[in-house]
Amino acid sequence: MAKDTLPAIGEAEASGEIAELYDDIRETLNVTAINYVWRHIATIDGGLRWAWDVAKPMFVSGRVESECEHLQAQLSYPKLPALSDTTLSLVGVEDDGRNMIGAILDTYNRGNLLNMVSLSALLAEPEMPPVGNRSRVDLPFTDIALPPIPEVVDLSGEVSEQVLVLNDLGAKPGPNRVVASIYKHIALWPGYLSLSWVQLAEMHSDGSLLKLIEETQQAARLHATFLAADLGPRPDGAVAVQVRSTVFEFTDTVIARMIPIGQMLRQSLIKT
Repeated sequence: MAKDTLPAIGEAEASGEIAELYDDIRETLNVTAINYVWRHIATIDGGLRWAWDVAKPMFVSGRVESECEHLQAQLSYPKLPALSDTTLSLVGVEDDGRNMIGAILDTYNRGNLLNMVSLSALLAEPEMPPVGNRSRVDLPFTDIALPPIPEVVDLSGEVSEQVLVLNDLGAKPGPNRVVASIYKHIALWPGYLSLSWVQLAEMHSDGSLLKLIEETQQAARLHATFLAADLGPRPDGAVAVQVRSTVFEFTDTVIARMIPIGQMLRQSLIKT
């Protein structure tokens, strides 16, 4: 079972340059929480500055969000059963919890798309995008302030076990060192964690979830090639090697995995 083994610098504990970079990332990506990949890169001496200097020009130009909107228009996922107010209430989720869970999912669904495409560009060779008009769909957005993210070690035994079981859904064979922040964040509502497992477990068992993840990853990496020419300076050295290794691990595993999962969970929360 996965363990939360990768170190990270939390937003509350960040100071100095790391805190300033976190502020810049939040403002530039228009999100209210810093994704785990950036918080882990921050543990590499000089890593966050290197990665953000490379990636930021793509965001400032608007190219990343635009490319992610084109990607979003191509993504299509099965609809999970809608969760009624009664169903959520029976597992301890009332209206305020439903709204906050929705805001958490919107934040990660936006951030995962932006991070998957932009960070994959750091590993890509440039290609020209298709000529002509391309369809696009707006990315999710919320300005609701989110509660702090609990870490696995801070959760009760049963809740942490549920987080780790969920984290294995759709995972490729081999090491699974990164615990998705979505699961840790929604662990504030343990009953919702259990509902999420019920919604996704069959898709994991029959292999359809992994297929969705691989298709999403392939599409995102293609869109990343359209941005690779817009990267900032990428000086070689030990920092670059460590950052690229981290980026590959995250984009090959947890970020790609959580794009379809996060979007399907969010759709099932929409009231019909």
